Order: sequence, then structure tokens, then C-alpha cells
Amino acid sequence: MRVFLNKSTGRMIESQSGGETHPDPEIDDEEYAAMNLNTLLQNAIGWGYKAEDIEVKFVTNEEFAVLMEATRLPPTEERIYEEKIKLRMRELAIESLKVDEILPVVLK
Repeated sequence: MRVFLNKSTGRMIESQSGGETHPDPEIDDEEYAAMNLNTLLQNAIGWGYKAEDIEVKFVTNEEFAVLMEATRLPPTEERIYEEKIKLRMRELAIESLKVDEILPVVLK
């Protein structure tokens, strides 16, 4: 597993599976790994991060589990309301599509 971390917060921004070794013995693993880490680096830069503000590296499954747990955000009042809004918007969209006979009436 490879990850891209924000250096100042230590939080994981992106992860991608694999990429440390290549199954084809003709392909150099070190070059392959560097190329895959560079993919994360280029993604980060493309999203507006400065190269000096991020870290890209390979992690073990155990390290990844710790990073994933750290990225979980506690439910906030704002996030709870956002979820309720999304649910209500979905309900209204479905009702509207039923009225316009785009969806069958039996859909819930």
C-alpha cells in the first residue's frame, strides 16, 4: 500500500494499493516503486499541495489501518445535517421522477 500524507498534520490524503514490486522479473522493482510513488506525488501537486508539504511512501497493512482510523472524522452537527439534507434531496428526487413517470411508483 502506498500513501500520500500531509506533513503538517500527518493525515492521509490518498492511498493506492500495491506498487512496490512488479510480478514481471524483467521489470526493476526499485524503478517501478519509484514510478508509483511519483504518481501519488503528481496527484498531490495536481490537487494544489506543495511537494515540500507532503510525504509519499509505502506502508504495511498495519500502518495503513492506523492511518485509516486516524482519518475518520467524528460526527459533527454539520455533517449530520448534511447527511439529512442528502437523504431528503434523494427522497424528493425520487418522488419527482415518479410523478413524471420516469420511475415506477413502487420504487422506495
